[in-house]
Formats: sequence, C-alpha cells, structure tokens
Amino acid sequence: MKRIAVTQSVYETSSSRERRDALDQRWAEFLISADLLPLLLPNQLNCAQKIIKENLIEGVLLTGGNSLVRYGGDAPERDELEFLLLDWAMRKNVPLLGVCRGMQIIQDNFKNNLEIVSNHVGKRHTLVVKNGCRLSEVVKSLPDVNTYHDFGARQVYGELVSVATSLDGVVMAVEHSEKPVFGVMWHSERENPFREQEKNLFREVFFSIPT
Repeated sequence: MKRIAVTQSVYETSSSRERRDALDQRWAEFLISADLLPLLLPNQLNCAQKIIKENLIEGVLLTGGNSLVRYGGDAPERDELEFLLLDWAMRKNVPLLGVCRGMQIIQDNFKNNLEIVSNHVGKRHTLVVKNGCRLSEVVKSLPDVNTYHDFGARQVYGELVSVATSLDGVVMAVEHSEKPVFGVMWHSERENPFREQEKNLFREVFFSIPT
C-alpha cells in the first residue's frame, strides 16, 4: 500500500464553538479498497508539516467540503494547508489528486476563475472526455459521475489541461501539463457500492502515471 496524506474539512460546533477537523468515514474504506493507506492531516499548518516531514508520503489527496475563502468559505486554515500541499507536491514531484473542492484549489492556484453553476448538486453527469490526456482512458471507463458542487469553471488556462467536461460545459477533470497533479469534480467515495472504475482512477494517479 502507498501512504497518502489526506486533508479534512473544518467544522465549528454551535454549542462549544470548537473548530473540528472531519472526514467522511467512507474515504478510509474506499482508499483501502484501492490499495492506498490514508494518513489524515490536521488543519494546523505546523503539525501537518511535521507529519509530512516524519512520514514517507507517497501521494496527496485534497478532499471535498468547505468552499475556498475567496468564494465565501470560512476555513482559511484549510486553504493555507492545501495550497502549501499543492506547492510541496509539485516541488517534490509527488502525485496529487484534488476531489471537488480539491480540484477547485488546483484551479484557483493556476488562476482559473470559478463561477456558480446550476444542476451540479446531487446530480449525475455524463462526461465528454478529451483524447490524449494521461487520465483520458480511465475517465472514459466511467458511465457517469455524481456531483455535489456549487462552483465550477468552463475554461482552463495556464498549465492545466481539461480532461473532461459535463454536457453543460463545466470542467469536470483536469491535469497539469507536466506535473503529476490531477483534479476531478466528483466523489468516488460516495458511490454505493464502490465502483471498480473509480478505484482504477486512484490507482492510475498514485501507482501508474510516471512522476
């Protein structure tokens, strides 16, 4: 199994005013089924940096939840951590996959503006896949995908390449033109049962694509 660092959402309780890190339990089950060992990172920069330094991290997963602060979110500590992880992964040539919000972090990092999109919360979408990308074949194997996002982009600029869009033109998967950095806007962990094609996507990112 490969060790991958996994980010978490931030929630504040109404009663005790505690700021808590949280991750859907389905993520652990899904990642183990794809031969990946999750190492959960707290949304505390110094602690997360020490965990990365002291452990053999072979991949990074930026999970969903929490809007980015510039789009109305209220978890600046998470933004700070995930932008740092993206920079670290690119410098170290470590595979990184962003899911939903995680892909939005990637898009924002490369100056790709997001906009409010409709009919992408609790919906399923067919993908239009671009040929010739590193993720093209594995993404083509998916009959459709689930979506749970309010924000998306219709254009890709800079060092990113659009791998797939929905039929209504929202970018649904991206990859970096050179680095092992990838993003998808759907939630593999929310399929019940888990789909083998989704596991293969994660295996492709973390095991198969050359770094």
